[in-house]
Amino acid sequence: MFMDLLLQEIGFSKETATHHRFCCPFCNEDDHKFYVAKDSGLYICFKCDERGNPPRFVMNYYSVNFAEAADILATYDYDVERERQNSNFSFSAADSQLSKEELLMLFIAQGGKPVEVEQTINYTCPPPPTNCKPLLANFDNPEAIPFFTYLHGRGTTLEHIKRHNISYVIQGDVARADGTVMTLHNHLVFFTHDDKGQPMYWNTRSIEKDAYIKSFNGLATPTQYSKNNTIFNLNWAKYSDKIVITEGVFDALTIPGDSGVGTFGKMITEAQVNLLVKETEESQLPIYLYLDRDAGEEMIKSAHRIKAKAPNRPLYFVLGDKKRDANDLGAEKVQELIDQAFPADSEGELKLKFANV
Repeated sequence: MFMDLLLQEIGFSKETATHHRFCCPFCNEDDHKFYVAKDSGLYICFKCDERGNPPRFVMNYYSVNFAEAADILATYDYDVERERQNSNFSFSAADSQLSKEELLMLFIAQGGKPVEVEQTINYTCPPPPTNCKPLLANFDNPEAIPFFTYLHGRGTTLEHIKRHNISYVIQGDVARADGTVMTLHNHLVFFTHDDKGQPMYWNTRSIEKDAYIKSFNGLATPTQYSKNNTIFNLNWAKYSDKIVITEGVFDALTIPGDSGVGTFGKMITEAQVNLLVKETEESQLPIYLYLDRDAGEEMIKSAHRIKAKAPNRPLYFVLGDKKRDANDLGAEKVQELIDQAFPADSEGELKLKFANV
């Protein structure tokens, strides 16, 4: 259902009898101000005022039209037409705001915003898929050949496989948000590690061309690491000469010199900014933002977040290719684009905006 999509894409929530509270994926606040009603899926962020219903969320989050949003929701067993008929709320493509009555309902049902006491949490890694096997330990196993072939085709080296303990699942189960189990077929499993080489988080990628589930982000409870508070390859990149922020694993692995990190999405969260600044505070490494070309606004917002935490840190924009991401371009071309990066100042923001017009 809709909540499954939210838990997979946004991460864990703080749950009440009537609501889930997430960190907002639109403004990336980290105080769980994104309220979602369990019965209707209506949502509002009490920081950025983003609000709407499930189709509206999918349209805004994935930048798709209404028909495409309905198709995405259908993969989570959410029938837009059925929900429209069973609800008093509008699900039209033009619906962009909740009424005052709906907004009031959300706030009253929550009982206001409670005062919360900060607690130290010893995070653990979410359980990986069942039947997950390390690739290197199965180097001579015929069943692993398609996975090695796929990685080789995307420029992944044996050193990458070793460092990140890249693993695979021919058929393995993962837990869904509603407590049910989903089976993954022919997926690679990428682990994010801490400084001691211990796994913190994982996500997957299917090697099948037309896979029903192309990728899966590990679901996390409030006491487990999630894609919102971890950064892929930061444990290695912080020892290089720069940090290059990309959206995902393959792009990060394509960046030359071990400098690439992956933040599992177009917008870096506040928790990720805090982690990045903390881990590179002593070295003061310059930071480069290299997201897909359609993520210009997200790059600017991310730059502002980083500047707020590290105002004196050298910060740059990398203008990516219009049609191909970093992994498609290859390391040599990517290095050329990094060499052409420009400062992430007001002039750089204008340059980035005009380049994407």
